[in-house]
Amino acid sequence: MTNYICGLIAIVISSLFIGGLAYSIWDNTESIAFPVIAILVLLMIYRSPYDEIKDGPDNV
Repeated sequence: MTNYICGLIAIVISSLFIGGLAYSIWDNTESIAFPVIAILVLLMIYRSPYDEIKDGPDNV
């Protein structure tokens, strides 16, 4: 259970940091390139715990 809580905290902090960075860069440059990259990175961040939970110890 601790791993799930730590994973959730890591996802929230990562999302807030990367989202804020993407918004800041977009607001200052009005270039959409970095927010698109940030969205792709966030999708990879969200996918990893999903795969770990799906293939957890019950499915070994």
